[in-house]
Amino acid sequence: MKAKRFAALWLAVVLTMSLLVVPAGAVSFTDMQGHWAQEDVEYLAGLGIVKGTSATTFAPAQKMTACEALLFCSRATGVSAADKKQIAADWAEQLKEILPEDVYDWAEEEMAVCLETGIISVTELEAMCSSEALLKSITRENLAMYLVRAMQLDAMAGNLTTYPMNFADTASISQVLRPYVYLLNTYGIVQGNAANEFMPQGSLTRAEMATMLRRTIDFMDEQGIYAELPAYTDYAWVGGVIDTVTSSSSGATLITITGNLTGTSSISLPANVAIYENNIRTTATALRAGQYIRVNLDDKGAPQSARLGGALTSMSGSITSIEQDSVTVSVNGVSKRLDIDRFTRVQVGQTVGDQTLIDAEAGYTQAQCWVDGMGHLAELKLSGGTQSADGILTGVENTAAGQTLTVTAFDGQRTQYTLVSGAGVTINGKTGTITVSNKGDYVSLRVSNDDGGKVISASVDSVSDYVQGPVKSITFTKDPYEITVEDNLSGRTRTYPIADDAVARYDGEEISVKNVTRNSFATLQISGGEAVLLDTYPGSTTTKGVIESITYANPTILAVRTAQGTTASFSIDLTDLPDVERDGKTSSIDKLRSGDSVTVTVRYNEVYEIEATSQNATLTGTITRVVQDTAGVSIEVSFSDGSSETYQVTESVSVSQDGSLVSLYVLKPNDIVALTVSGDELVAVEISGSTSSATQVTGTVLVTNTKDETLMISLEDGTPLTVDVSDASFVSTSGSSYSLSKLKADDRVQIYGQYSGNRFAATLVVKQ
Repeated sequence: MKAKRFAALWLAVVLTMSLLVVPAGAVSFTDMQGHWAQEDVEYLAGLGIVKGTSATTFAPAQKMTACEALLFCSRATGVSAADKKQIAADWAEQLKEILPEDVYDWAEEEMAVCLETGIISVTELEAMCSSEALLKSITRENLAMYLVRAMQLDAMAGNLTTYPMNFADTASISQVLRPYVYLLNTYGIVQGNAANEFMPQGSLTRAEMATMLRRTIDFMDEQGIYAELPAYTDYAWVGGVIDTVTSSSSGATLITITGNLTGTSSISLPANVAIYENNIRTTATALRAGQYIRVNLDDKGAPQSARLGGALTSMSGSITSIEQDSVTVSVNGVSKRLDIDRFTRVQVGQTVGDQTLIDAEAGYTQAQCWVDGMGHLAELKLSGGTQSADGILTGVENTAAGQTLTVTAFDGQRTQYTLVSGAGVTINGKTGTITVSNKGDYVSLRVSNDDGGKVISASVDSVSDYVQGPVKSITFTKDPYEITVEDNLSGRTRTYPIADDAVARYDGEEISVKNVTRNSFATLQISGGEAVLLDTYPGSTTTKGVIESITYANPTILAVRTAQGTTASFSIDLTDLPDVERDGKTSSIDKLRSGDSVTVTVRYNEVYEIEATSQNATLTGTITRVVQDTAGVSIEVSFSDGSSETYQVTESVSVSQDGSLVSLYVLKPNDIVALTVSGDELVAVEISGSTSSATQVTGTVLVTNTKDETLMISLEDGTPLTVDVSDASFVSTSGSSYSLSKLKADDRVQIYGQYSGNRFAATLVVKQ
């Protein structure tokens, strides 16, 4: 089994000059006959891992240089030939600057593996090259450190507090290297000589290195150890601190884990799943509460392996430098550099993701880091700084807080941002002010990470001409080619010739102009009357978030708060409603509520589908006081524990009963209410037990729901009201009868009936 694992892996290995001299055509060397290392050398030679110095000799007593020893260590990692080539390409530029030219020519591929797998650091390799130690013989104690790193046990060595050894010359082993020697001795990789000496400062021969490599490979096979390379893997994963561990009768182990950035989840680990602790294969008995665990998933989302990382240590400090692969933090005056990889969960603002969220130019100020017992940065929360956003200005509205800017990104998603007073604004590179005349101009924003939607600075280009909209047609039979789009701002169809040197992109990747397709969403840059840039995206986009508000009118405006903290707004034509699903069931737009989690799908610039999940009420109480003012309604709610709280109920808050909207102005003392609260903000109220004496209402039709036999109308004051028309008759002012399905958006109606609780039940609907 061990030979099978390495046979294919080492077939294409590039060996060092001293090991390359003559390929071993057989596994027998004349100078190895009867040698104590004969079996190991011939075994490795048979796999192509080591080779002779001539056709018939191995030179077992020849001393190993540090470079040769490092390359031997790289072969213990189990890195595949394909990954090795990619790793070498990725490290090529840096290695050319570090290694002597004559060494780079034959050592660069495996030296790159040494750097990628942590056998040696860039700093260590630079120091070794500058001191010319790379081509000098290596000491046995230094080799111990590199070999332990190759075995992926460096963290274990670093965590040891005691490492007793009985070598006669233990005292001669450098203190910092004793943990490494201890591990190799414990696992049978190194042993003492006849006098029980380790000889830490002694040099290493080719025979000794071959034997140590053979033992290392065998040990790693037995323990299931391999080098897991984050940058060269793509499987999904979940991670967190173990809360509970429960064994099932089927042999599976159910664990609950909590991530500081991702919350709590449950995972069932099958009995045969590979579990690693300190990078060594272990069993489910090693799963303990308080340990950080990362579970790797296959393409179907099932656990394929689990890696324990020990307890998390939290540290916070100011950021002194940051890149996508590292962050340096000053903690109590001490600088700490931590590597970031794809197994690091990252939070920027309100968004949680991976290292690709990190913008080196964002100006983050603070970092909270959670490091596991293996020294790996498991979670990273960045505060301060900004994120970039750009697109075409499609809305400018002056408000008391500043300006609300609606920006349509190149993929067609519209997002609202708040440009506060005092924010830096440039127009064509000069300080200026954004006005409605800038609608249609390109804008680049820096948006606060900590206050989503708040613009720190804005740069507007009013010189270049842009147009956005779905591609209606593209013609290649004319010279020049022509493209026709439906302009988002004007609603008109516009046709432009395409410049001969025009650049075309699809979903961020450059394409041929002839690959631009009809119905894709396009942003065109126009110069001299010609389209010089065609930036296109799929006609379908999705936005996830929480419903912030619904303004019922025609069109109805749905505002969604995204994970980035910004507000995406969607215009919905009530005469052409999208498909709506709520809690997994077919629903209608009048059933949506503020606070619902939602996914909005837009196709060809129109809302096509809305999938919502309702949010459970978090507080239940009784209204004790109601105050109406210009801002809406203020309610004081008493809770069962004797406490009370006052909430502002604005037009953006969903007020409902039995799942249907009612007017916020019918809230009365003694109403029992269930409140959905986000932080300190009230987002929804479900009421019961209140009554009203009104016997008729007048308003404008918003939505007809023939399935539920309800009618949503906008009252004279603009508030929406859902009316139960299941027992109602329908007539027009002329006296003719009709049905609910004949009512359309914007029809005026006068409805007679009475309130049942806070729901108006109609007996007669008169179309005016």
